[in-house]
Amino acid sequence: MRLVVIGGIAAGTKAASRARRVNPDLEITIYQEEPEISISECGLPYFLSGVVENRDDLIARTPEKFAEKDVEVLVRHRVERIDPENKTLTVRDLGADEDFEDSYDRLIISTGATAVLPPIDGAELDGVFALRFLTDAEAIMEYIRERSPERAAVIGGGYIGLEVAESLKEIGMDTTIVEVDDRVANAYGSEAAEKVAEHLKEKGVDVSTCERVDEMVGEDGRVRAIRFNGEELEAELVIVGIGIKPCVNLAKEAGAEIGPTGAIRVDKYLKTNLPDVWAAGDCVESLDLVTGEPSWVPLGDTANQMGRVAGTNAAYGAAGADALQFPGTLGTGVFKVFDLGVAKTGLSEEGAEEAGFEVVTGALEAVDKAGYYPGAGSTFIKLIADGATGRLIGAEIVGASADKYVDICATAIWGRLSYPDLVNLDLAYAPPFGPVLSPIIQAASILAGEFEKKTEGVRAAE
Repeated sequence: MRLVVIGGIAAGTKAASRARRVNPDLEITIYQEEPEISISECGLPYFLSGVVENRDDLIARTPEKFAEKDVEVLVRHRVERIDPENKTLTVRDLGADEDFEDSYDRLIISTGATAVLPPIDGAELDGVFALRFLTDAEAIMEYIRERSPERAAVIGGGYIGLEVAESLKEIGMDTTIVEVDDRVANAYGSEAAEKVAEHLKEKGVDVSTCERVDEMVGEDGRVRAIRFNGEELEAELVIVGIGIKPCVNLAKEAGAEIGPTGAIRVDKYLKTNLPDVWAAGDCVESLDLVTGEPSWVPLGDTANQMGRVAGTNAAYGAAGADALQFPGTLGTGVFKVFDLGVAKTGLSEEGAEEAGFEVVTGALEAVDKAGYYPGAGSTFIKLIADGATGRLIGAEIVGASADKYVDICATAIWGRLSYPDLVNLDLAYAPPFGPVLSPIIQAASILAGEFEKKTEGVRAAE
């Protein structure tokens, strides 16, 4: 029985490893277009800044390590065609520059996502980069060593743009973020986004919002500036971080259904509509556990969880008693920008309103330690609840201990807890770790007050 996995980053390698544990008799091959597998893409900005010094630290497992578990890994090999009727693959050996045919009994597609590159004049100039793979990071670092740029522009103020802006500033470059939306961190509400923007400015990063880059201006084949709003901003290095899109062409051409998010549609077992073909990772859509609608959540932890499910089910080959299900996601995420932790889970206030919820929110600024304990930091917490049920449906946190607080909120949403449950949570307390009442409990108490006002208004109307 032969299992082939297309794609060897998070979901693909997790799927192969899980399939090997579940079925020791499987013949397993992974095809990976890039030169490395098992790359920690989330660590790339920290490699740029030097926080991660050794590139090999970003590679979780090498082909040699997989070979020890009898998993064949072929890097620099791109699968160019899937024939689901005959269960064959056309594979391009990029090193030898030639094609060959392979076959499978079961297949997992984990082709991931690719950086979106805007159709801007001058995007082909030297010094203009996207950051998606380790090869991208190495190319950027080589350019910095050779050209010693002093001014950098980051196009896009999302997760990757903010992390890259911090990295470039930390290695000494004057850095500007240019964002087409009205705020950076636009997956968050305005309060959280404003705090991120203020912190960036405090750290010396310029932020220009509501601006669309019209052109990248070159000189001798290299970028020297970007042009927007009729003006030029000097930039000897430009990083494009406006987002990513799922890589679905291979699956689509084979007949796989594509969902409304633009990613591959799968069932709860992560099986596609193609016979004996599963899919996992950033190329796949899932279920939003708050709205019940399809969603696309390209995050590393989600990809790993999907890989475990797809690998298990492909190894068994059927949705039987031993099969695993992937329940869906909340879109829980956290990132660091200089001294701030920034996190969210579930829906933003705007997203909840768009989904048709009657929204009630509670927000506060709190300290993450007892007020008298040295080193206390400020944290902003916003809780978003369904006004009809009181159930928590979203949270945003900016500041110290953001990771801890967002995990509490994600667990609460997963467990369908309401604001009275949060008010009465039994959470740990000691002065070095938090105030006597957790900021989550404090925010829930404010939320409770908003519901009481709402109820009093109903009673008054009656």
